[in-house]
Amino acid sequence: MIFSKINLQSELTRERSKQQRLLNEIYDILEDAKSTDEEILDRLQSTSAEKHLGIRISEKDKDRIFSIEEIKTICIRYRLRFLDSHYFRSEYPYEALVQIKQFEKDYRLKIGQFKIIAPDHTFNLENINKDPLLFAQLNDQTFYLIHQWGEDLAWYKRIVLWPLQNFRTYLISLFLIATAFACILPSSIMNIWGIQSEFYLRAWLTLHTFIGIFGLSLWIGISFDKSFSSMSWNSRYFNY
Repeated sequence: MIFSKINLQSELTRERSKQQRLLNEIYDILEDAKSTDEEILDRLQSTSAEKHLGIRISEKDKDRIFSIEEIKTICIRYRLRFLDSHYFRSEYPYEALVQIKQFEKDYRLKIGQFKIIAPDHTFNLENINKDPLLFAQLNDQTFYLIHQWGEDLAWYKRIVLWPLQNFRTYLISLFLIATAFACILPSSIMNIWGIQSEFYLRAWLTLHTFIGIFGLSLWIGISFDKSFSSMSWNSRYFNY
């Protein structure tokens, strides 16, 4: 009946049922999201035979596509590694998982191969004897930037790490250091009397300083299993 009496207990029961249904729906949504997050983490932490997505990236995402040569240049310049995500030992921020889900939703696919750009200490590297970037591999030569986290590199990193890029930059750096050392010594210390003899003495000092620091730095590099960035940027070994 339209005008029947209201039973407060029945009203309370009906209201509780509504709220319970709402809570159940929220719980199901959260469980689905948790299950999806765990599945993505499993893919990030495992190897996969699937390497290529074979998709067409929309125009709005073109600026997030990078070639292997561009990635290689940055890794060498800032002494970073570019490896499969299953070598990465640090935690992934939740924002990275959100970006992966959004990418897979937009393109209706699942990413099978992830790559990470990060310093070598953030990877589980094998024995041959700060700022991660997460990529999806589109093909052998191009990669899609999913997410970046952490702090930016300090401005002086490019200068400090320049000598370690390759053997050529290493030799140039040693020569500049040796030349600077020979030039800053005052003439009074070297007991020099003539302009001509001073030039030859400084040239001699430059050469022998170069040989000395070359030998010392080479010994240190071999002792601590260090190599140039051009050789190690995509190596999974910590001492190569």
